[in-house]
Amino acid sequence: MAVTKIIFLDILTVLQVPTSPNTWKVRLTLNYKELTYETKWVETTDIESVCKSLGIPPTSMLPDGTPKYTLPALIDNTFTPPAVLSDSNTIIEYLERTYTDPDSSRAVCPPASRALHAIFEYHVTQSITGQLLPVMVMHMYDKKTPRDRIHFRQRTEAAFGKKLEDIELKGKDREEHWNKIERAFDLLATSMRARSGAGELFTGSNLSLADCTLGGLLLALRYDSPDEAWMKVSSRSNGKWIRYMAALSKWTAVE
Repeated sequence: MAVTKIIFLDILTVLQVPTSPNTWKVRLTLNYKELTYETKWVETTDIESVCKSLGIPPTSMLPDGTPKYTLPALIDNTFTPPAVLSDSNTIIEYLERTYTDPDSSRAVCPPASRALHAIFEYHVTQSITGQLLPVMVMHMYDKKTPRDRIHFRQRTEAAFGKKLEDIELKGKDREEHWNKIERAFDLLATSMRARSGAGELFTGSNLSLADCTLGGLLLALRYDSPDEAWMKVSSRSNGKWIRYMAALSKWTAVE
């Protein structure tokens, strides 16, 4: 294990684990590379103030020109001056450059594959992640801290112009929406079967950025909604996603 002085900023929940797909992406990478790090837990309500206080850059700009701060973020004090980063892909690319594995087959995101990974992330966002709120909103709300529940409710209801309880689909509409998401997971499982070689992950037994993206999403579903989302997804594709998560489990420790 490489002895590093990394502070990793993740989002606090009422669970003992995070539920953000994007922070899981980075945590999987840190664990896969066996880097030592300390987790700084931050409530969503405090993300902007904490990032500003630590000099962490915004990840985007809002339409009115206001900087938007999100997690994950990472501060690497191993070197002088320290590296201060935000955005999951930016952080992973930094970790790849700075802590390159001598075995090139263990690269999480080889430069030649970045365009393919970008296409994959776009597909997952459009077909799965971007479809989850109408069936996950109350699961997400329940796992947040009391302060963050207030923040989440205010922000989401303002964006949609309705109560959280009215955003969430029910009955037949809910089942039809879940069926669409489940079919998207089925398509991914079918695509992965076309890969030659052993192993349950995208490139076999080593972690790739695609696994960080998909694995982070599956971990979020499993912890946010074990009795609905994870139950639905894990029952599909002849147990593919149960085997997939078992393969990922060696890198899911929460430090």
